Parts: sequence; C-alpha cells; structure tokens
Amino acid sequence: MSSALILPTLAAAAVSPAPASLTWSFHLDHVLGASFDMAVMAPSQGEAQFAFAAATSEIARLDRVLSVWRDDSELAALNRSSVMQASPDLFAVLSACETWRTRTGGAFSARLGRLHDAWSRASDRAPDAVELCVDASRIETAAVGLEADSRTVRRPNEVRFAPDGLAKGYIIDAAIAAARRAAPCASGVMIDIGGDIACGGATRWRVGVADPSQPADNAPPLAVLELSRQALAVSGPGPRDHQIGGHAYSHLLDPHTGQPAARLQAAVIAPTATEADALATALAVMPVDQGLALAERRTGVEALLVSGARRHATSGWQAACQAASALPAGFAVEVSYEVPRIDAGNYRKPYLLVWITDPDKNLVKTLLILGAKKDYQQENYVWWRRYGRKQPGVLDALAKPTRAPGRYTVGWDGLDENGKRAPQGRYLVHVEASREHGGHTYQVIDVNLGAQPATGSAPAKDELGAVQLRYGRSR
Repeated sequence: MSSALILPTLAAAAVSPAPASLTWSFHLDHVLGASFDMAVMAPSQGEAQFAFAAATSEIARLDRVLSVWRDDSELAALNRSSVMQASPDLFAVLSACETWRTRTGGAFSARLGRLHDAWSRASDRAPDAVELCVDASRIETAAVGLEADSRTVRRPNEVRFAPDGLAKGYIIDAAIAAARRAAPCASGVMIDIGGDIACGGATRWRVGVADPSQPADNAPPLAVLELSRQALAVSGPGPRDHQIGGHAYSHLLDPHTGQPAARLQAAVIAPTATEADALATALAVMPVDQGLALAERRTGVEALLVSGARRHATSGWQAACQAASALPAGFAVEVSYEVPRIDAGNYRKPYLLVWITDPDKNLVKTLLILGAKKDYQQENYVWWRRYGRKQPGVLDALAKPTRAPGRYTVGWDGLDENGKRAPQGRYLVHVEASREHGGHTYQVIDVNLGAQPATGSAPAKDELGAVQLRYGRSR
C-alpha cells in the first residue's frame, strides 16, 4: 500500500474538541508489517486506553489467523494443506477475496502467493515473463473450493493464498468494532495501518492522500478528505516495490500475466476498510476507464487514480475533497443579536454567550461572553455544562461587560480556538442568554459554511430578540 496522511482532525486539532471530550493518540511500529496509528476521542484517558487495548488485541488475534508472513498462522497451515476446515475469520476473508475476484474480472486476486514468491526471490533479473504468464493462467483457472456450511476450503496445488490486498482492511474493520465495543463513551475512533484508514463513530477526521510524485515526508497532500464512518485505502508503487538489477518493479501484480502492474496509484473511499482495500488494489491494476466505472457502480465509493501528472476521478471525488477545504480567505461570519427591552422593576442586564460548534457539538470557537460574574454566568447552563466549567479561566480571558437593550454584532473570522482556519461544512451557531430575576433563552442556527455566501436566523424568544447570521466576504 502507498501512504495516506493523517492530518489534524476536525475535532482534535483543526478545531478544539469539546472540553468533555479529548483526543488520545497511540502509535506502534511493526504492526502487520507497517506502522500503526490510532486516535480516540473520549472523555477520559481510561476510556481511550480501553479502545486501544481492544483494537490491538483484535489485530494480534487476526494476525495469527491471516498473516502471510508467519509460519504459525492459520493461513500458513492452509497453504500447506489441500483441504482444511477454516475458522470463521479465515473463511470470511477468502470468500470475500473470491467475490472481489469475480467483481473485478480477475484484477483482484488472493491466489498469487507463488507469483509473489517468484518476484521476491529475484535478485539480478526479473522472472521469466513466459513462465509467469503460464503460471498465472493455471492459477486463474484453478478450482478453489469454498463450502460455506462446513467452512471447508479446498486448495488446488497451483494456488497459494495471499489475501493481503483485502485482509488488512478486514482486520482494521474488526479492530474498529472491537474498540467501539470496549469504549462505548468514545465519540470517535480512527485507525491507520500502513495507509489503510478507517474511522468509526460520529467524529469527522481529516486525512490526506500522499502525492506519489512528491517523496518528501512533509510534502503537501495530493488531496484532503474529511471522513466519518468511512475508510480510505491507497494502493500503488511504494516501499514494498521489488528492487531487481537496479530497477524498481511494483509489488502489485497483474493476475492475468504475473507481471508488475503499471505505476498507477489508486485512492479509494468506501464504507468499510475491507471494500476500500480490495478496490484500491484492483483499481491500481485495472485500466483506468474500467476501474472508474467499477467504482462508480459501488454505493458510497469514490476514487482517484494518479498516473504521472494525470489524474482521473469518480464523479463525487471532488465533492469529498471540498468538504474538507478551509473556509475561504476573506469570508467571515457576522452574528447580529438583540437584547430586548423588558419592563421589569428589578431589571438586570442579561448574561449572554455566542459560540460555534460542529454538528456533533464539538466546540469550534467561543465568540462572545457578556458578564464576568461566574455565579450568574452558570445560569447559561447549556454552555456552562458542556464547555465553561471545563475551561478554567475562560471567563476571565473572554468576558466583557453586559449590554443594555439594543442591537449588537459579533463576528467570526473562520479561525478556531487554535488559530487555524476551520474547514468548510455544517456548523451550529449557539446564542444563549439568562437574566437575574428573569428567564433563560437558548437558540441555535444551523448553517452551511462553504464557498458561497449564506444566511440564517432565529426568531425572538423571551430574553433574546431576533438573531440574524450572515456569511460571506468581510465588509
């Protein structure tokens, strides 16, 4: 697999998380032969540790089942046998591999272990093309038996199973599920193993697709995506390529010929890592037009194919990228609010707050705090319970004097609490007001902040007059 890039997450770095939820990161080397990165958005470190322990335990368990690199794996035992009853996981992976072999017209195949061995053993010159082609033809027509009722696998001698092109995705999906079961209070989990990424939960994570023409680790990404309950796999030339006689040969093989695939990088977004993994492998082998057509037929799938300076994408790929683009420079949000005049003998000016969150109510920016007296500010209990009480000193830093009745405006320049430009997408603008000897009002405006101007409003209610929102170029 080629590399994908984990960018600062919308809820963790690109936007400050709600104080009740923090992002915890974990890193391991040499997991399934690659680096392992995991991020968990959870209310406590303990909850995040539960998720991490469950995910890594599940990965270790499945490695003992599916690894092509371990002599003691169940897969290795199958490759030494002609017939064997497989575990549910091994049978599920092999069945999925055969299904994708059919769907892709043979461009994806988990039968190529012997061909991969031939390329791995080569040192001074590439394997003989004629012999590879003959072997590929025999492998392609071999009769693999998969009996679902008994989970019996019948392996012909020509076939040595190597399901790497799908198994890693299957393992990541299982690890995400295990983490979610172990940490039910975690709002989001992301796992990346060697460029295969899956995201579980409501949190939206920003990830980048590496540019194959830019080998530097800090090169800007080819594309930036925002994923939620989705997966990304990138396949193509990379560190696993074979170096033979001073030449680099792709580690991806064309199942029809046994030859290395063309130097094409495929990035695929799909609902699961299993599907993304299989499709990325197949699309890096298939002719571009056939690969794009296959991706277009799959629900929830988008793909980008890169060959040299040429890029080819499915119809929805650009929209997936636009979701993560930053708010346009020069655009701003203007919130106009009214403090109404209320006839009361003991009238006190209201305490008022304006803040912005993402749709999952992760805090993006607190724009305004009117009234610095903490005891009364707590009467704005929506903001206080979710954010204020977990942010010591925020009142002292941001609070301003309360306002007399009238109409006022507060602006937002698109920068989050960390001073970074927030991404385009849906946001919630919250306005809350409470008054000593009076009532409490809370209003929310749901607005899409993108490349085009937008407006929103909330009607007058109790302690608040009408609230108007304008988004567009700064005046």
